Amino acid sequence: MPDLTVLYDGACNLCCASAGRVRRFDTHHRVELLDLHHPSAAQRFPQVDYEVAIRWMQAVDSCGRAFSGVDAWAQIGKLLPGWNLVAWLLRVPGIHWFAAGIYNWVARNRYRWNRQLCADGTCAVHVPAPPAHNK
Repeated sequence: MPDLTVLYDGACNLCCASAGRVRRFDTHHRVELLDLHHPSAAQRFPQVDYEVAIRWMQAVDSCGRAFSGVDAWAQIGKLLPGWNLVAWLLRVPGIHWFAAGIYNWVARNRYRWNRQLCADGTCAVHVPAPPAHNK
């Protein structure tokens, strides 16, 4: 049983790349990575709101507590070899606020950056349509 299960958006290339980095560093297999679109995700983690999870990565610890965004990264950092300092820094109040702002900006814009990489068009459903101009 993993110490932490991370639910990430498997339709997002940036999210998949981040999950791949976690896999490479997780030499002790303490983190389970689960695409939030997988049918078992909602069944296993009813405490995780899908609408929140599609916007911000979620991490659920072995006690069932859910963490979002930068707080999820802090939880991941506590478990990965060599990432303890990053985890600690992400919890420092001023740094946490700044890191959360950056994380939120990246999360809001991730599909815009990945449109060219998203050949099947699934990324486009997450990008708001440009406003219609009346002539």
